[in-house]
Amino acid sequence: MSAFNTDVAILLPDLNRFARVLTRNEDDAHDLVQDCVERALRKQDLFQAGTSLKSWLFTLMRNIFISQRRRVALDKRYVASLGEDGRVQRPSQLNNVFLKETVRAMQDLSASERQAIVALGIHEGSQHDLARATREPVGTVKSRLCRGRAHLRSILGLDMSGLAAA
Repeated sequence: MSAFNTDVAILLPDLNRFARVLTRNEDDAHDLVQDCVERALRKQDLFQAGTSLKSWLFTLMRNIFISQRRRVALDKRYVASLGEDGRVQRPSQLNNVFLKETVRAMQDLSASERQAIVALGIHEGSQHDLARATREPVGTVKSRLCRGRAHLRSILGLDMSGLAAA
């Protein structure tokens, strides 16, 4: 054991007392002492020989304590920004399942109905643009979209009242 380690071990009772003063809690004080000693051993090359080791360790401990308090305050502000109960609600699995079922059900539609739903419903295109692209009347595009939606509802087992509740 080096002289530095021995000197740190001798100062442990003083570090414990100072940690209890800072934290006002026995368990937190032990954690703070452990953090301080760990950092002192890692950074012992920064200690200047001929100066007070006790003062250096107390300064380390005070800085660690302040950093921990700042982190706790930041965490509290973050939790408060999340909302009333501090919990983040995960996306509903039901939406993912419904989307996969809908994509699978679209394979059962005719090619023209599927094209109308994808172009107008998913990509939010214009009925007039789709009619120009397919060189068909706008009424035909509207009809295909309506029939495609109705077929999707029947394939998925949805009726209009179930759709309004969702």
